[in-house]
Amino acid sequence: MFCPLATHFFLVLSEKTKNIHGIHWYIPLYGLPTILLLKTLLTNESLVAKVFVQSTSGLGWTYELNTGSVWFWLYWLMLVVYIGVALFFTLRWGKNSQRPRFIKQAKSISILAGVMMLIGIGTDFILPLITPFIPPLFHFFSIFWGFGGIYMIRRYKLMDVNIAVTPDIILETVMDPIVLLDNKGIIRKCNQATFDLLKYDASEMLGRRFSDFFKAQKYNLQRTDFLFKNKFLRNIEFDMVDSTGKVISIIASFSVAETELDGIVGVVGNLHDITGYKAMSKELEKMANYDKLTNLPNRRMFYNKLEKAIEKYHKHDQQFALVFIDLDGFKVINDTFGHDIGDQMLMKVSSLLAGVVRRQDVIARLGGDEFVLLFSRLQNKTELDGIMQRMQEKLVKPIVINNKICRVGMSFGISICPEDGMTPDELLKTADLRMYREKKYSG
Repeated sequence: MFCPLATHFFLVLSEKTKNIHGIHWYIPLYGLPTILLLKTLLTNESLVAKVFVQSTSGLGWTYELNTGSVWFWLYWLMLVVYIGVALFFTLRWGKNSQRPRFIKQAKSISILAGVMMLIGIGTDFILPLITPFIPPLFHFFSIFWGFGGIYMIRRYKLMDVNIAVTPDIILETVMDPIVLLDNKGIIRKCNQATFDLLKYDASEMLGRRFSDFFKAQKYNLQRTDFLFKNKFLRNIEFDMVDSTGKVISIIASFSVAETELDGIVGVVGNLHDITGYKAMSKELEKMANYDKLTNLPNRRMFYNKLEKAIEKYHKHDQQFALVFIDLDGFKVINDTFGHDIGDQMLMKVSSLLAGVVRRQDVIARLGGDEFVLLFSRLQNKTELDGIMQRMQEKLVKPIVINNKICRVGMSFGISICPEDGMTPDELLKTADLRMYREKKYSG
């Protein structure tokens, strides 16, 4: 019964029995061997030998083959078919495997089994047909099968339960989304946290490229090269899209999975959803840099932009202008109609001023009714004069708020870098003085 048991072992090893349920497949596997075993036990006739004789070399006994018996040919047919089936599925398993360790296992097992089969046929079948000089030696050579099996178990961790089970247990235990990719970026495994994050089933994700779920729909090749060169990639931010079309901001770390037996077997990715964190950060940044009432840049952000404009002048000799703006008549509106009307008036004026400036310019509210314009890339003052004239024209028309007619004007002063200063304070001070001078003369 060694032959069907060995074949059964190879079928299990090559995972051919994984999807087979019930006992019906045991019948063809063990049926013929059972019949041959009963024939041997219940009769005095050997399946292989017709008669045993002393070998002429004096080294032991040999036999004359029972070639005239149908049982003899059934026995040898069983050996060839069963061993052939076992080798076929083992080689096919190795060929289709993505794991170098399994490929090496399949090759080693097939070579060992093939060599032992050739030795067995040669010493126990062919030699007895030719000469009685040498006794059958397969049982002596079978010791190499045992040593070969021990070597493969130790060398390739054959039948090692820990290797097969532990990664799956760990994968499902970790609460963070985890993806296991092969060397081509194909998703081979995910845990439930990943499916919950992206709202996909396993059948919709496994076997697909991980980049299919990116908003960009492609890998960053520079990052990929870095990953395989350095074996890790930490804190990488990118956007993914779930099954509903929602964009999810992700920060992830990746490491190359590598073993002594398999070499590089793939990539492990640990994902974190930072969508809420980024939304909060964006809101905090807006609160820190934008005026709450008008949504224009505030003093802090304007100073930052002004310092960058000065740096750009030093590097590229690029002139710019700063315009300090103060609303005329706003205090009267506040005192007459109240702060609610005044606030709405500031919002309306801010919208009018922002609609006049160029895309590359910055209009900010410093506080109260004071605004400031950063006019970048000043090539001639004519363009700036035109923008200021359009601002004044926008404020000529009265503004109606809650059935209240409100009128404001504006006074402004201009300073130019580098003629009027090289620091934010110098430029603002010069523009402020010129604005008050204009307000004094026009008032």
